[in-house]
Amino acid sequence: MPRPLRFVPQPWTPFELTWRCIQGRFLMRPGSEANGRIVGVIGQAMRLYAGDVRLYFAGGTCNHIHILAAFRNVEVKAAWLCHVRTNISKELGELYDWQGSHWERRSTDIPILDDEALWSRLVYLAGQATKAGLVRRAADWPGVPWIQAVTRGKPLVGVWYDRTRLYRLRRAWAARPKGQRGARPVLADVAEPRTVELTPPPMWAALGEDELRDRWREVIATAEARYPAPARVLGPAGVLRIRPHDRPMKSKRSPAPAVHASSRAQRFVWREAYRAFVETYRAAMKALRAGIDGCGFPPEGCRPMCMVPAPGG
Repeated sequence: MPRPLRFVPQPWTPFELTWRCIQGRFLMRPGSEANGRIVGVIGQAMRLYAGDVRLYFAGGTCNHIHILAAFRNVEVKAAWLCHVRTNISKELGELYDWQGSHWERRSTDIPILDDEALWSRLVYLAGQATKAGLVRRAADWPGVPWIQAVTRGKPLVGVWYDRTRLYRLRRAWAARPKGQRGARPVLADVAEPRTVELTPPPMWAALGEDELRDRWREVIATAEARYPAPARVLGPAGVLRIRPHDRPMKSKRSPAPAVHASSRAQRFVWREAYRAFVETYRAAMKALRAGIDGCGFPPEGCRPMCMVPAPGG
């Protein structure tokens, strides 16, 4: 079955983005270094696409990550996803000595159509670690402190390693005479701090800081009640002892929905809009293959790379 086309029906439509590690391996295992690199990659992506991306929340466990975000348009979404997925794969692959693909497949991108559905997904993400029996309380998760950021205002600060700059420094170092080289540039020489700023979800955009944190605490409390931890949990120390190359004995999978919505009517409207989009897109692709100029690709989807203008062009 072909994968769905990328489709952003309206600017700033919230999406739940899910990436799973290859073979279910624990390549997203948290730790101080891993947490810093993940936040650094996302912080760099938010800097590159400042004003075009709104990041609401994130969650996950040792073998997958969920992100709730909204984008100005579908091309920003595709570029932001590419940057984050590729660089998390590089950073954690180096950290955990994993060669090859980090992710099982392309991300699952599910649009969220209303505030009630968005609230439900916030609860689901907040309850990931307790639902999996990893920690007793959601805030005990030793990964990136998304929950502390929204409930206590804890800054999300990570490290971005500018590997392009490192490559150039090493080229310049190798070009010098041996007696004038000095120490070979290392990764720490190109480390730059990055901060991730979370945007309040749309239904809470007008709230003050104190009231916003109260709403987030309600989300966390609901998550812990809806997804309670079992009698025995691994605990934060046990999570940090997990070996990244290991994989679970069994993986529970269920088909991902096409869309998150609180009513059948909304799902029906979205489905009809997506079908119309697919028909228009396929007709434009057929015309492009036939060599017809000015193909009318719908703005809700990504144009083929041959039609995307070069940067600065």
